[in-house]
Amino acid sequence: MAAPEQKGKTKGIEFYGGYEVYSESGVDLTLLRENLRKSLEERWQEACQGSIIFEAFRRTPSSGSKQEGAKRMLDAAAIVRRLIEQQVEFVVVGGLAMIARGSAYLTKDLDVCYNRTPDNLAALVAALAPLHPYLRGAPPGLLFQVDVPTLEGGLNFTFITDCGDLDLLGEVSGVGTYSQALVQSSEELMFGMKVHVLSIDGLIAAKKAAGRNKDHGHLLELLELKKMQDAAKTTPDNSGPASPA
Repeated sequence: MAAPEQKGKTKGIEFYGGYEVYSESGVDLTLLRENLRKSLEERWQEACQGSIIFEAFRRTPSSGSKQEGAKRMLDAAAIVRRLIEQQVEFVVVGGLAMIARGSAYLTKDLDVCYNRTPDNLAALVAALAPLHPYLRGAPPGLLFQVDVPTLEGGLNFTFITDCGDLDLLGEVSGVGTYSQALVQSSEELMFGMKVHVLSIDGLIAAKKAAGRNKDHGHLLELLELKKMQDAAKTTPDNSGPASPA
């Protein structure tokens, strides 16, 4: 007598060779594996190029002047260079941090968590001044300038700049302030510069705390990357001599 079929068990899509393409949550694992094979520099460069293509399709003749459109093209390398030149204390979070950890996410802005000490605020003002920051979404002509009193009076800021959109976060949900984000970061080479980038655990905590609809897919992707990361740590590398215990 044939065994009854199990009810409620959904059969996944089979692909040639039995290669696992999608996770149980629907994340495309092939994209993540391909990203992890690339260097951080390659991932970041592709992300910025993708941002330019995205904005080119998104803009229409009625969306504003060419100058306004140009300000939305992300040149993360130029912004990071300005921050480093002025010795600003910051941690890269958000989309570019996700990309650093292997995400297939496409971002069009740079998110950083910054230290709110007086000296760092002054350095931040000096770094941003040549980029002409302006509040994103604010009406034209609003009397606004980025200076130390302005930064002291707020916590999180969303700017448009000559090099694209920049989000300054004094605190990251689920992670905390700059000092707490720094502890949960690692130093990576970004556009030829050493930059602190939020860890995958920090990103997962931030996405869980944010709880927005758009974060759900990002969280599923990060959890799959975390599994891959943990598996890589426990899987011996057969390409060379065994590492000491």
